[in-house]
Amino acid sequence: MKAIFMQRLAIISYHTSPLVQPGTGDGGGMNVYVRQLAGALARLGIRCDVYTRAYCSSLPATVSVEPGFVLHHIPAGPLGQVSKSERLDHVDEFTQNVLERIRMNPASSPDVIHANYWLSGLAGHALKHALEIPLVTTFHTLEKVKAKDRAVPDDDISEKLRIEEESKIIFCSDQVLASCEVEAEEICTLYDLDPSRISIVPLGVDHAFFSPGDRDMARTAVGLPTKGKMVLFVGRIQPLKGADIAVESFVKIAKRVPSAFLVMVGGPSGPRGSEEVSKIKRVVERERLTNRVHFFDPQPHEVLSSFYRASDVALVPSRTESFGLVALEAAACGVPVVASDVGGLKTLVEHGASGYLVSRRTSEEFSKFLVKVLEDPALAELLKKTANSLSASYRWRDAGLRLQSVLMELTAKELLECG
Repeated sequence: MKAIFMQRLAIISYHTSPLVQPGTGDGGGMNVYVRQLAGALARLGIRCDVYTRAYCSSLPATVSVEPGFVLHHIPAGPLGQVSKSERLDHVDEFTQNVLERIRMNPASSPDVIHANYWLSGLAGHALKHALEIPLVTTFHTLEKVKAKDRAVPDDDISEKLRIEEESKIIFCSDQVLASCEVEAEEICTLYDLDPSRISIVPLGVDHAFFSPGDRDMARTAVGLPTKGKMVLFVGRIQPLKGADIAVESFVKIAKRVPSAFLVMVGGPSGPRGSEEVSKIKRVVERERLTNRVHFFDPQPHEVLSSFYRASDVALVPSRTESFGLVALEAAACGVPVVASDVGGLKTLVEHGASGYLVSRRTSEEFSKFLVKVLEDPALAELLKKTANSLSASYRWRDAGLRLQSVLMELTAKELLECG
């Protein structure tokens, strides 16, 4: 048995930087996850070195985000925004450059690697063998899950290729991290993985930003009408997140609730993002709702919290969600959530108590529950209180403590042979 030893963690976030604004391009909940979890671990005494692809010539080689948390920009392919298929072509270059960066200072070599997303997992897999240290992987999304009931691919990478690579990463990872029981069960079932190989590390929410507040003041702060019922959608505008369903659901309730208006916060993402934006704006124009649907670019956390507080109900019609950070942030602000009955959303929304889970992912079903919340103030008040209460147990410090425990256990075990 090896001695328990854990001082440094190498976090791989190849395709997106934790400092990039979530909500557009490939930036989303994973950016928040990496930044918040690295910060939580650093405050617990674990040095976190986060490695991401350099995307701009003005970026410094390293950025000290906070004491014990350093971000490294690693050259890999051309600068600027590139598609995921192009990034796939440069994983080997990224991996080699990370390895060289680590070997520049042997005394600060990591004890464990934590890969985020499958592209990072490719790098993590190679680094595990080069450095002979454990690998833990958080996938955030899995292709076998995303492929369910999908009409068209979500990106320009072969579904078969991604599934094959994800399987290799899973069976080489010393531990796979899941954010909730639902995600853990999906991984075990779809990949026939022993449950002991999965550790659940629930996500957190920054309660200093996301907390209940005065609705009218929040609306004034972000330039929204103080009168009327507000439905909020936050997320990247792409088919996976269901922005089109959000708009179609609002169309169905517009006449029933004349005071209602819809706020969309997010930017285009993926190969069909711009097409998706154009499509939903055409629907808004066709239905003559341009004065009742407000579009906003992605917002930093300190501003996004005001959008949550300004709303009467949050709508999360995603096709899949491993966790569902938007639903958690909304709940922390005391906002009822109407969400798809999938993935981690099942653990964040208590049906009929803090919001509603919609099993049939259609605009008819979502609109039915939206109306239920908007037309019954007494019910809405109960939902708000329960939503806020349920969110209280999700804290980034607790997530850090749980991951610290997982990492400590790994350093005391023999390295898993690649399966």
